[in-house]
Amino acid sequence: MAAKWVDLLRMRVGGSPSVEQAITRPNISFLQTPAGPIRIRDSGGQTPSVIFACDGPNVLEHYDAVFELLSPSHRLICLEMPGFGFSWPSSSFDFSLQQYAAIVAHAIVTLRAGPVTLMFPCAWSYVAFLLATNQPSLVDRLVVSQCPHWEEEQAWSSRVGINSGLIGTPIIGQLFLAVASQRVSDMWYNNALPPGKPTNGFADPARKVLSGGGIFCLASLAQIWAQAKNLSFKVTQPAVVMWGGSDRTHRRSNPNSVLEYLQSGKILVFPEAGHFPELEDPKRLKSLLEDEELWNSLRFHHKGRATEVEDRVAEDVKLGKSSTTNVDGNDREDQGQPRERRNPPDSHL
Repeated sequence: MAAKWVDLLRMRVGGSPSVEQAITRPNISFLQTPAGPIRIRDSGGQTPSVIFACDGPNVLEHYDAVFELLSPSHRLICLEMPGFGFSWPSSSFDFSLQQYAAIVAHAIVTLRAGPVTLMFPCAWSYVAFLLATNQPSLVDRLVVSQCPHWEEEQAWSSRVGINSGLIGTPIIGQLFLAVASQRVSDMWYNNALPPGKPTNGFADPARKVLSGGGIFCLASLAQIWAQAKNLSFKVTQPAVVMWGGSDRTHRRSNPNSVLEYLQSGKILVFPEAGHFPELEDPKRLKSLLEDEELWNSLRFHHKGRATEVEDRVAEDVKLGKSSTTNVDGNDREDQGQPRERRNPPDSHL
């Protein structure tokens, strides 16, 4: 049984985050939601909207380079999801996929941003899939990253100690992260970034937020999500999965497995990238968002050949050809086997 009440009680006893410490950029503010106020960053404007979700311990400040590069051509909105950063959840928040999707829908409608491009990494990818499935009018297209099939995601969470070990243990996990969030954050960047890549550019903004009243309720989220079984998504919008090939935490995950959820999807593998392919090289993300040939191809497949797309996706899961591509144009050779359903391993990384 999850112990989310520990984190929710801690929010009530601990007061509220300092506005002075939270508003670090002119375009940062708080958005009122049914789950409580969440910290957002909004570039403004009427151009096509891209909504990002911070992959905790990442925070809004990690997106400085992305906003500088993309805000002239896009309206950028970045969310710190409830339970992370300075987004302290209300006492009724349940950390479920469904409630997270509802909060994102609320943000899209309230900010008059839809239909949007969702750039949701890692665990938030499944929130994007759920929202795109249940409220398709709000979502124009998806860019996600580091997200295998849900069953593989759960196995990954066990390997890296997210839904197992201390963090996965009710009450103990919540208390552990309450006192050791900065240490866990530093360890995460050491493992998630490519070998040899300096970590301070990622670790420092996270440390500053966590030391200034930010929160990292990963234990509550992991314990709730571990109870979600047999999830099914049917994403009809065009979708691209960015996959960092140098992410050591995901070296045993099969990126092709997520194609089961996507009617018109493509996987792009970036061999030199780690867990954060969109943040490690914002120019990579800009090129992807502006690749009209790619997006038109995905839209054409969906509108004109829906049945064939489903057949093609099923074939790609088995053969690993046209939908899983390295950025140098070479097909991945290690995806030639059907996806295997793995039991969670016994040890962590």
